[in-house]
Amino acid sequence: MQRRSRFLALSVVFVVLLGLLMGTPVYAETLMEKVKEFDLKNGMKFLVVERHEAPVVFCAIVFDVGSANERNNITGISHLLEHMMFKGTEMMGTKNYKKEIPYIEKTDELGERTIELRKAMDEWRYEKFRAFANQVIAGFSDEEKEAVGANKYEQNRLMAEKIRAMSALPDSLTSVEYLIEDRGVNYLEMFVEHEIAWGEISKLLDEQRQYIISEELWEYYMNNGSRFLNAGTSNDFTVYFVYLPANRLELWMTMESDRMDTPIFREFWSERDVVMEERRLSENDPDDVLRESFYSVAFTASPYKWPVLGWMSDLLTVDREELVDYHRIHYAPNNAVAVVVGDIDVGKVKKMAKKYFGPIPAQEPPPPVETREPEQQGERRVVVEHTANPRLMIGFHKPTFPHPDAVTTLLVNNILSEGRTSRLYKSIYEEQELTARPVRVYTGPGDRYDNLLVISAMPQQPHTLEEVEAAILDELEKLKTEPVTDRELQRIKNQIDAMQIRQLGSNLGIAFTIAMGQLYLGDYKGLFELYDRVKAVTKEDVMRYAEEYFMPKNRTVGYRVKVEEEEDEEGGGVDEEAAAREVIMKYVQSLSQDEQMQIYQKFQQLRSPEEQKAFGMELYERAKAAGFVKEKDEKKEEKQ
Repeated sequence: MQRRSRFLALSVVFVVLLGLLMGTPVYAETLMEKVKEFDLKNGMKFLVVERHEAPVVFCAIVFDVGSANERNNITGISHLLEHMMFKGTEMMGTKNYKKEIPYIEKTDELGERTIELRKAMDEWRYEKFRAFANQVIAGFSDEEKEAVGANKYEQNRLMAEKIRAMSALPDSLTSVEYLIEDRGVNYLEMFVEHEIAWGEISKLLDEQRQYIISEELWEYYMNNGSRFLNAGTSNDFTVYFVYLPANRLELWMTMESDRMDTPIFREFWSERDVVMEERRLSENDPDDVLRESFYSVAFTASPYKWPVLGWMSDLLTVDREELVDYHRIHYAPNNAVAVVVGDIDVGKVKKMAKKYFGPIPAQEPPPPVETREPEQQGERRVVVEHTANPRLMIGFHKPTFPHPDAVTTLLVNNILSEGRTSRLYKSIYEEQELTARPVRVYTGPGDRYDNLLVISAMPQQPHTLEEVEAAILDELEKLKTEPVTDRELQRIKNQIDAMQIRQLGSNLGIAFTIAMGQLYLGDYKGLFELYDRVKAVTKEDVMRYAEEYFMPKNRTVGYRVKVEEEEDEEGGGVDEEAAAREVIMKYVQSLSQDEQMQIYQKFQQLRSPEEQKAFGMELYERAKAAGFVKEKDEKKEEKQ
């Protein structure tokens, strides 16, 4: 539950990011006057805003590290580190840390050995042996199964014993050349050693847990009135945040400085399995499969070409030592920005910050991401086959801030897809009825480095991917030749304006606006200058933008084509669920920050999949009542 709620709540961050780089003139000036900043001697920056409307405070720490800061062999380590940051410290999450040390050292030794063995075997051998071992385990007698129970150590020990005692191995192994033995190396015995080592790791972790206080950090926060305790990793940053009663600010200072300074990555090897399971789920999600394939083709040099979850082969080889080193480099105080917004006093915040965060030593700055994506020289296409319904992605390379065309992107995005009067909504979805859901337009996968303007659509039967693609490209061509009207342009600017008013009306909205301004622009004050740039964008700018970026050679197209399977009913259900989630998210994004907060807070409190599903259905009904499901969608639901 903890992991799922973290990822759901992170969507609030991305809602804020949709338009974080502008603000209304009056409100922006007022906010800029209210933001007080100070730096500690170790380089950690604090941005503080006093708001005395309610006795609460929103606190966040944004670390300038995401998947874009990774490299080959350690992709996914930023996300893995986020998981491990909830495992406690020398002070927290333990009854006796010194007694844990031998267990940590021994499991690390065994874990390193499993990595060596699996590399030596090669994956093709490991997969063959794994399937064989599963058959051996399935063949345990009832007495053996009862004796083993859920004890992985005993299970693997017995499985190894049976394999070693076999007088003859099955044809499934012996018929494969070089599988069992090659050049004097017994790879089956290597696999057995690997499984015994994992059994021993499991046994040691079970013994270590007598000293572990699980979820102590969460319990401390919850028992002190916290709300919205969460974290998330993106391509560009990692963030940890919480709402607290204002008189619990010192608790936050204590807990977060401790996590930054002396985290203990206990239960590393079991938590790594949790992250790998998340990776497996992603590999079975049709939308994730398309996105990952699409971005890996669209980018050839940029680190945006790999997913935040990383590649499975890298997760299989990362160890705790690499994680410790990665934390030391990227979670240093000089690589972090803390944001505190609420019913607090700036002077007291500064005093506490010096006391708790001040003693943490600075580190050498992390190596910057210097690789840039070269200019694309021709259209790229990728096709993914899946049992899910067809989906289309079209992406165009574009610059990000501070390039002036990044501001124009915001208006082009809204012109194409924001609201029922937007062009793709009216033409593709409403008039031609080519898509099952409104066409989405967004930038991604990150916003720190040059990225893509992405258009995503799902054809409505009997229309094809080719039809939808052609219709979307026709609308993009119109932007080159038919000027946006003054009224349309002003409406879009007003929409951006209104969104900022909503976002800057809550502690959360203010906190993430100034934090992301600091992260993306190098100075939060820079975001207040961008409103004038938005206001200055003309219809000629929009036409020039379309002409320059919406070119075939700058385009990447991804198709997910549907392949039939014997029991196809399940395949269709995946897309229905995805479509429902999309409707819910659009509905939630339309709400005020306070209403969003209430929804995410309620989701955090749900303790079972059944409760989560029921709440999701409730939100979907609310979205329907609010008009986020059109009449033709409702009729389609009735037919199903």
